[in-house]
Amino acid sequence: MRFTHRLTLWLAASLLTSLSYASDPLWALKLPDQQGKSQALQQWQGKPVIVNYWATWCGPCRQEMPEMVALQKQYAGKIQFIGIAIDEPQPVAQFAKQLKVNYPILIGGDSAMQLMRQQGNAMGGLPFTVFFDGKGQRVHQHLGKISHAQLEEQIKRLLNAR
Repeated sequence: MRFTHRLTLWLAASLLTSLSYASDPLWALKLPDQQGKSQALQQWQGKPVIVNYWATWCGPCRQEMPEMVALQKQYAGKIQFIGIAIDEPQPVAQFAKQLKVNYPILIGGDSAMQLMRQQGNAMGGLPFTVFFDGKGQRVHQHLGKISHAQLEEQIKRLLNAR
């Protein structure tokens, strides 16, 4: 009887682990990139992911993005930043080019506002940054401008949790 109980628990844990990406609505989402091509967010599974919701008209968003560009370069291959813009494609493309953004920028629109709320941002404020571990589990979120030190702290936690 104990063996059967342990086996059942092991199978349940295995199933939950295999469904971890499906547990957050982000991983089922497909959003257009700056060129209009649909991108499935699940393509970035397997390593820690930092999703930043932002807009070109959001001053704090514009201020924190250079930090994200620098950290994406510093941790290339170990983590993946993804920007989800609550904005129109043309100003997003202009801003991303001006800033030399080195990570994917997707156009979120209304679906991104809904997704932010599901991820704990009930007010819908920007910027909003969500941290996912290598298994796709949401482990931290930050509403408002995030500093370089705060980003580094979360990245180190993500990398040490592997």
